[in-house]
Amino acid sequence: MRDRNRQVQIDRNSIIQSDAGVKVAWGRVVLAPAEAAAAGYTTIQAMNRYDCHNRSFVTVKRRYLDAQNIVVREDDVGDQKPILVVRNSVDERLWSEVCDPPSTADLAELAERAAQAAQGAEPAEPAVEPDRARPPPSPAVRPERTPAPVSERTAPSRLPSQADPERAPVREAGSVAQSADVALPLPVAPRAPVRSQTPPPIAPQAPTLTVTAEPVPRSAPKPSPRTAAGASGAARWSYAGDSGPEHWGHLRPEWALCANGRQQSPIDLTGGVVVDLDPPAFDYRLTQFRIVDVGTTLQVHVGEGMAVDLRGQRYVLMHFEFRRQSEHPVSGFRRDMSVLFHHRDAQGRQAIVEVMLDQREVPNPVIAALLNNLPLERGGEHAPILPIDPTDLLPVEPGHHLYMGSLPTPPCSEGVLWAVMKQPVGVSAEQLDIFARLYPANNRPLQAGNGRLVLESR
Repeated sequence: MRDRNRQVQIDRNSIIQSDAGVKVAWGRVVLAPAEAAAAGYTTIQAMNRYDCHNRSFVTVKRRYLDAQNIVVREDDVGDQKPILVVRNSVDERLWSEVCDPPSTADLAELAERAAQAAQGAEPAEPAVEPDRARPPPSPAVRPERTPAPVSERTAPSRLPSQADPERAPVREAGSVAQSADVALPLPVAPRAPVRSQTPPPIAPQAPTLTVTAEPVPRSAPKPSPRTAAGASGAARWSYAGDSGPEHWGHLRPEWALCANGRQQSPIDLTGGVVVDLDPPAFDYRLTQFRIVDVGTTLQVHVGEGMAVDLRGQRYVLMHFEFRRQSEHPVSGFRRDMSVLFHHRDAQGRQAIVEVMLDQREVPNPVIAALLNNLPLERGGEHAPILPIDPTDLLPVEPGHHLYMGSLPTPPCSEGVLWAVMKQPVGVSAEQLDIFARLYPANNRPLQAGNGRLVLESR
């Protein structure tokens, strides 16, 4: 579907079977150049869940990408009621493309073939009547919470011909995304045991860079990996130069908090008030994962149902990513690396748990698995079959610092609860070196404390 300002498309290669009668697919809204320049992104990707039996759909996730196909924002949508598909609407076109119900003509043709086959095998017997023909059986339903092989988790590849590498095989269809300015809260995830014998399935893999442009291999000339995206006319952020941290607040109006916010992160955690804090209750376990190169770091998306309880509030784990050196210092000292676990609660409030990483003799198994499955392209992603256990990135001791801050990257949104663990987790020197080669220093400079209270557990 197309109008003056945008074009709505669906990626047929992303359609996968979820539960019985339910399919999941990625679509995208491509903005016109004028609207894209004003919005700060060119494409909105949306993951929709389609109920093929009840003719309805729900938007699960939205991602906003710039002209270089780099993700600039990602929203998880929750607590939505299913939207019924109206007949003869663009939504019906999209639903039909995903669910692909057999038409009357298809059923009649199937019946005719069955009749001909019956006549050829047993000429004395009457032909099969058309109304006795059956449509093909539905695809097998993936067992709940059991990782499927790649061939079952993703649709078969339908790559474009070499003569036309600029566009992926997509089909225009109905609306797949709501307004980019609407932020909806996430649903409360059910509690689960600390560890499970089988990993939860990860969300379906989104379309890769082949959607709009030929990807650039790592060996090709490119901007510094410290930039959040490639070079183009739109404003971007990085960790150095004219788009570095001191300029973030002036690159886009919606990033103004980066310059004038009063609760910005990180801050030095020295001199906190020592009290008896409830330890964070981590509900992490074995999970499938999808690793994404976002330009400035590695971002790891995991399966559903994992969370952490902080001060009596449950926050659902969305993804985790890495910093070198650590984001927060203590008495001016930063650790070799750190991992940031990003969470949201049912009201959309955010919480970040930072775990320090220090050099040890033994490699960390999670980081080893991630490095073994690095995307081969800048801005690319990869979803391997083998799972990881995020608990291998958690310290044994529950001691931590607690304070209110912000996202450490644009848009620098405030009101973020930070829990910074005291005890570091080990990584090998080789793992540190590999990350340093891929991503130079990617932590934000210290921000003003502005009298904020920092609590420290005994």
